[in-house]
Amino acid sequence: MEPDQFKKLLTRYADGLANEEEKQLIAAWYDSYDRENEVDAFSDAAEEELVRKEMQQAILNHRKPPVIRKFSFRQYYKYAAVLAIAIAAVFLGKPFLKKSVKPNSEQDFKVIETYAGEYKKVTLEDLTVIQMNPGTRLRIPSQFAKLKDRTVYMDQGLAFFEVAKDPHHPFVVHSGTIKTLVLGTKFALSTQKAALTEVSVSEGKVRVSNGTKVLDDLIPGRKLRYNSKNEQWKVSDFATREHNAWFQKVISLNHASFNELAKIIQINYGVKIRSGNKNTATYVYNLQIRSTRSLTETLKIICSVHQNKYRRTGNEIVIY
Repeated sequence: MEPDQFKKLLTRYADGLANEEEKQLIAAWYDSYDRENEVDAFSDAAEEELVRKEMQQAILNHRKPPVIRKFSFRQYYKYAAVLAIAIAAVFLGKPFLKKSVKPNSEQDFKVIETYAGEYKKVTLEDLTVIQMNPGTRLRIPSQFAKLKDRTVYMDQGLAFFEVAKDPHHPFVVHSGTIKTLVLGTKFALSTQKAALTEVSVSEGKVRVSNGTKVLDDLIPGRKLRYNSKNEQWKVSDFATREHNAWFQKVISLNHASFNELAKIIQINYGVKIRSGNKNTATYVYNLQIRSTRSLTETLKIICSVHQNKYRRTGNEIVIY
């Protein structure tokens, strides 16, 4: 083999690029130093061993040194921070990894409901008192006390609000598309499945809007009825003493139709009433429904207004 070729072979071997055949050639060349006719070149065994080591070191020195990657803490700071948060979340109830939720999702609210014949009085953290009639559903944000606006949601039913005064934190009630804004007052709110919402004020002042515009600023003795289907509303007067019914658990009906009477009976007693003759649908009723009366007592009073009778079958009552 020519000297230049052998030099290239040694270089490939030193760089770790030699194939199996080339490695064998180098090994054979290296082993040739053990042959008898070659030993004479060395004065003694110690010199031979010295030359052997020098050759090995020369080859090793020619090889490319291995790449040693330096560990930099700086580039791993962000990963360490994420790991620290993850570990802290496990031990502290996962406060950092908690998924964000929409404000209107059910898990962000305390839901309060009343059923047929059930009345409930609720006192909020700001000392606002809400008197709930049967068949009413409220949702109170879990962070109510921390909100800039004291906000509650009334999905259905009838309730009376005595709002604690706090000029810096307005009190807002959302009922469907209707928004009622107050600072400190007493008012009643009724929302029905038939798209009708009514707000009546006995003390203070409230602003009623439908999400796009202000409908009216109500003062004591004024009420607003809004129909979300046609977006029409009407403002009228009422006797503020009617609001005393929430403390006495009394519902006063003034010129109420038979259908309105039927709804009140279903809410308070959990039974349905229907007309058994063609005249009943034209009747109007002026009476009080008291929760302290039994259903039988209330039905007798209803029938006495127009000299009717009634019969009951299961959960349904027919007036004829």
